[in-house]
Parts: sequence; structure tokens; C-alpha cells
Amino acid sequence: MATAGWRLYLVRHGVTEWNKAMRFQGHTDIPLDEEGREQARRIAARLGQLSEPPLAVYSSDLGRAIATAQTIAAPYGLTVQTTPLLRETSLGEWEGLTRTEIEARGESELLKGYVQNSHLNRPPGGETLESAWERMTQAVTLIQEQYPSGGVVIVGHGGSLRALICDALDAPISSMRRIWLANASLSIIEDHEGVIGRVRRLTLLNDISHLD
Repeated sequence: MATAGWRLYLVRHGVTEWNKAMRFQGHTDIPLDEEGREQARRIAARLGQLSEPPLAVYSSDLGRAIATAQTIAAPYGLTVQTTPLLRETSLGEWEGLTRTEIEARGESELLKGYVQNSHLNRPPGGETLESAWERMTQAVTLIQEQYPSGGVVIVGHGGSLRALICDALDAPISSMRRIWLANASLSIIEDHEGVIGRVRRLTLLNDISHLD
């Protein structure tokens, strides 16, 4: 039977006012609102029930992720380790805008293309998904070099965290748009060492049972 030797707990940050208003956030540094802070407390309580405490807590360097990560790390006495490699995908000129405001800019067709295939249709000045994928997987490689066994929490964003899930599933980059991660959700990626060798698996996706 396979045994888990390395585990990533992927957590999307708590909700913000821009999330509720359906505004594109990207790299814009928007703080958690009160509900988001409560969500952070609840995911922290969920992770506090782990049989083995995490060895480290990593976070995007954006405030909404850091605040969520600090709430998770505090009970363990851990210091949150931040890196811009774990940031949300940059959405360029669309950051801060709603769909209605983007359409008012005369970019309805581009928005439609973005919704249907965000891999090929990017906001003006926005980051490519290839770039986001590369830096996210680079971050995980660095984390695994530092912590080759045990569990590590990564607090990030609904867009860019999906690259790690697709990578674990060996799914194409175009699959990123087909995955949904709710605010303060928990997903788990594990490396198992079994009779056929080391295999990376997604063992939990978008669990929000702790928010009920």
C-alpha cells in the first residue's frame, strides 16, 4: 500500500469586498473583509485538527493571503514565509473592474473570449497563464527542496493555485479554467511512494465543509 510522504495543503484566501462585488483582483492588494477574517479563523480551526502539524506555512505576498496564512500559522507558532511567486495571476488593465465596466470599455468580445478560453485570451497587459504556471510550480519545487517530507500549507489565490492542481493531475494548462476554488477552501496534493514508484495525487479538492 502507498504511503504519503509529502503533502501540500492548498488554501485560497478568505473573501474580500472585491470578491463580493465581482471585481477582478489580480495583483491588486485588497484586504480581507470581516467575513473573510472569519473564514480564515475557520480554515485555521480545520487545519488545527490535523494529526500531524504542518512544518511550514507559505503565502503569496498579497495582504489577503498573508492575513489568512497568519491566522493559520499562529496556533503552531510558525512564521509565514511569503513569496511573490505565489501571487494571483496578473489581470492587467482589468484589475478593479467588473464585467459591466469591461464591456463599457468596448472589450465585450475579448471578455467573452476570456470566459470561454482564458488561456488564449488575456486582459490587456495581463500575465499569461504560462507565466503563472511556471512561477507557481517553481515555488513548489523550492518548497519541496526545503521540506522533502511532511506537510506544508500554501495560502494563495483562486486563479493561480489551479496551476498546481492541473500540474498534479498532469492536465493541460487549458484545464485551469475548468476548476473552481472557493474562498477559504482546502485542497490537498500528496506524493505517495508505492510499489510502482512515487506518484503525485490530488486527494481533496475545494472542500469548504468547515465554512458550513
